[in-house]
Amino acid sequence: MDDLKKHITKDGSISLYSFNYKEGFHDADGALKESINKYLLPAQLDQFSNKEKIGILDVCMGLGYNSGCILEELLKNKHKIEWHGLEIDHRPLDIGLNEKKFHQIWTPKVLDFFKCLKKAGKWSEGFNEGTIHWGDAREKIYEISDSLSFDVILLDPFSPQKCPELWSEQFISLLSKKLSERGRLITYSSAASIRASLIRAGLKIYSITPLLNNQNKWSAGTVATKKRIDEKLISKNCQLKSLGTRELEHLKTRSSIPYRDPTGKRDSKDIISNREIEQSKSHLIKTSSWRKRWNTAKKQ
Repeated sequence: MDDLKKHITKDGSISLYSFNYKEGFHDADGALKESINKYLLPAQLDQFSNKEKIGILDVCMGLGYNSGCILEELLKNKHKIEWHGLEIDHRPLDIGLNEKKFHQIWTPKVLDFFKCLKKAGKWSEGFNEGTIHWGDAREKIYEISDSLSFDVILLDPFSPQKCPELWSEQFISLLSKKLSERGRLITYSSAASIRASLIRAGLKIYSITPLLNNQNKWSAGTVATKKRIDEKLISKNCQLKSLGTRELEHLKTRSSIPYRDPTGKRDSKDIISNREIEQSKSHLIKTSSWRKRWNTAKKQ
């Protein structure tokens, strides 16, 4: 575990720092808090009837906070659930399950979900079922039946500059095909490259509203859907908003050039290098010019 370091975030929940990726798994403010604000609340699960079966796909499960929060809500309201997870590393879940603080967060049913995944890679509880597919998500996504679509897709790899292979235009296209007609793909990323790829995949995109105490951030993430979200749901609790002028202009800069991985086998350095070459030759607006203009406007 030399490349992973445990630490406690401000809300008291455990998280990890990866020395390989030089990046933390969660915001310092709180692992649990981040999952609630960036994944659970934007999912707006109350839009689903508990008579319907809800499909969930968790891309890069890690310690499991995102799925844990979603399952807590769905199990409480007696929804039928089919869950699938894509994760390359067993260790984060193992670490979590060895920590008392992690156990204290979850109800017995959700803890059982985590324990079943660790032990057998499968979970079953009444009409509910789940499978985790250990390995490279680019390959393991093909283990999921083509006939299965998901109402909630949780996209949470390390950041695009650190793990571009799971943010590529091709992988995002695969995920978009797995999204149900009423579903939501939710991610913490507000990068122009990711949003542009989601749009090219045929999805509508919305911005996750930052918390009131963090209004210096212009977005806390992105929600993508096949159909437009009802205005009542957009304004509800101010969790989502349509993209503002600054965000729309961001999509016209060189930052919007996608990460490309046509074979599904390129390594991160190759993907990043090819994107940088494409950006250097692009006629799109330089991102630095866009940033400078908006920083100037902010000061006025």
